Amino acid sequence: MADLQIYLAGPVSNLTIPPLMQAVTERVSKGARSLLLAISSPGGNIYWGVTAYNFLRGLGIEIITHNFGQVDSISGVIFCAGDRRLSVTQARFLIHGVSQMFPGTDVNVPERALSSALTGLAQNRDTIASILASRTGTPLETVKQNMLDEVILTAAEAIPYGLVHEIKDEIFDPAQEIVQIISSI
Repeated sequence: MADLQIYLAGPVSNLTIPPLMQAVTERVSKGARSLLLAISSPGGNIYWGVTAYNFLRGLGIEIITHNFGQVDSISGVIFCAGDRRLSVTQARFLIHGVSQMFPGTDVNVPERALSSALTGLAQNRDTIASILASRTGTPLETVKQNMLDEVILTAAEAIPYGLVHEIKDEIFDPAQEIVQIISSI
């Protein structure tokens, strides 16, 4: 089993990713060479998701990710940071496109702001798609189409897609500490 066990439950946000990064940094600096990151998340903020992915991939340690519920949207990118990716039998994965919120109540959006938002959406889509494609072996154009089609995969369907390497219902070593990072917001 891994030197460090963490479960992350909740949205990908500034409330979950900085505590995740802090917990991992503390343990790696004390000698942890492997991480089990169990995830169940509806997704969330693209910035924090890509940041977490790059942070985890850059650690130079063995990473095992384990879906224990749902890995939706940007949490799929974090899940793909795993060198070994596991899932419980009754889990799911959602692959979908990106969106842009326009804060405020004014529905009139200037052309420049709309153009900038569209450029940002395309960059986010391409980043997410390239991570998923490179980590799963699924062709990039297939991933992009799946994002547009909003594809939902069961754990079993995620194996031939390349998201999951093995279905395993046992998640943690009960003899080791489990760090929890939970947010409902």
